[in-house]
Amino acid sequence: MTSVLIDGRMSDECERALSLHGFYPIRLPSHPSLPTAISSHPDSLIFYHHNILIAPSEYCEIAPYVFTDIRDRHPDIKLIFSADELGEKYPLDCKMNAKIHNCRLFAREKSVSEAIKDYSQSLGYSIVNVSQGYPACSSLTFGSAAITGDAGMHKAFLSSGIDSYLIETGGISLPPYEYGFIGGASGVYKDKIYFIGDYNAHPSASVIKEAAERHGFTPVSLTDLPLTDLGGLIFLE
Repeated sequence: MTSVLIDGRMSDECERALSLHGFYPIRLPSHPSLPTAISSHPDSLIFYHHNILIAPSEYCEIAPYVFTDIRDRHPDIKLIFSADELGEKYPLDCKMNAKIHNCRLFAREKSVSEAIKDYSQSLGYSIVNVSQGYPACSSLTFGSAAITGDAGMHKAFLSSGIDSYLIETGGISLPPYEYGFIGGASGVYKDKIYFIGDYNAHPSASVIKEAAERHGFTPVSLTDLPLTDLGGLIFLE
């Protein structure tokens, strides 16, 4: 069964929806050094790409049972523990927040984990340096497309030959901040995009639906509540 890493504070309703779709949810506990709002966000704690999972060794010490569960359920996944120390202040809160898409690493080069940079370079991927410190949170990528509410990320995607769609900001909850981001409210598995909440309630719902369907993906709302940024969904094969 495919596992999915989720924020430990996800509602029981949303977790149950993931289970009904055939996934095994693994709740991530909070990292005490991160800001409370994102302290258990998957995209703040873990980087995953092609069966390579990178996480700070300090988080393994905080939540060893999470990684034991991953090892037991997915023996083919290679775990890499980095020396990164996460912190409450930017940019120490975004070291793991990066996005690989279209054979490129989108990251704020000054702040992203060296382990993530080393991994992407080992694949021969170039680094697209962006000012946005939270590329994984601020963008949803699938197929050869991307959806983002961040103008800088939108420009970086277009410059990299990616079919990017710019949506309105807002419409995604992330208390106590004014709003959250589309990547933090979603996750992609095979040909489906799963949304933490109802994407139809977003002001750019028509753009989201059109982008997904144009590229052969089906958007799925896990609940009928407004979209919530919980650091995204990381699916593990």
